[in-house]
Amino acid sequence: MAAIKKLKPTTPGQRHRIAPTFEEVTCSTPEKSLLTFIGHSGGRDNTGKRSMRYIGGGHKKMYRIIDFKRDKDGIPAKVKTVEYDPNRSARIALLAYVDGEKRYIICPSGLKVGTTVSSGTGAAPEVGNALVLSQIPLGTFITILS
Repeated sequence: MAAIKKLKPTTPGQRHRIAPTFEEVTCSTPEKSLLTFIGHSGGRDNTGKRSMRYIGGGHKKMYRIIDFKRDKDGIPAKVKTVEYDPNRSARIALLAYVDGEKRYIICPSGLKVGTTVSSGTGAAPEVGNALVLSQIPLGTFITILS
């Protein structure tokens, strides 16, 4: 479970506001091979003229390529870092596979640095592992990400 800090009620808008902490984040710089740039138009059309008002500005964000499929079956991976992702509210974990490949996954609660995770039909039903739905034993608690 991610730690949550409660802000002081200095204004009426902050009275019941809570925010996540950065205690679980272990690395501040992302893996460069898993970054890509997603350009933003800033409300401009193909000629460079403004076609939509009130769009633009903000900080440039590099997109982290996330492995949603987890299709490297039978190859164990070790969790190297847990990182902040500016494009989503969840933390991401960097996996280093035995064959040398690196991939990002959405970090489930309870996943720590140094844990070995795997995917496929032979994986154990533990935190961080990805199984086929028919391989999950009855009575196993499954957390749904919202």
